[in-house]
Amino acid sequence: MLTEKELEVLRRRARGETQQQIAKALAISQAAVSKFETNSHRKILDAEQLLQASKTVGVATEQGTVGRRVVYLAEQPKKKQKGGSSR
Repeated sequence: MLTEKELEVLRRRARGETQQQIAKALAISQAAVSKFETNSHRKILDAEQLLQASKTVGVATEQGTVGRRVVYLAEQPKKKQKGGSSR
């Protein structure tokens, strides 16, 4: 999950602000801005890999009445081929 600072840094970078401009606006060091940006990129890539892996093994999440939960996807039945001869 991205922190509020990471989200703010990403929003500002998307608007074209430099790390130095962001650092000044948020009253933090340029090194801290760089760290927030690097961490957010890593977290996003990790999330993408997790989603791909969950699809591969047949696991997904769904929104329930209490919150999100993991569900195991049933294997999809294979479709019958049209037109072939039966033996």
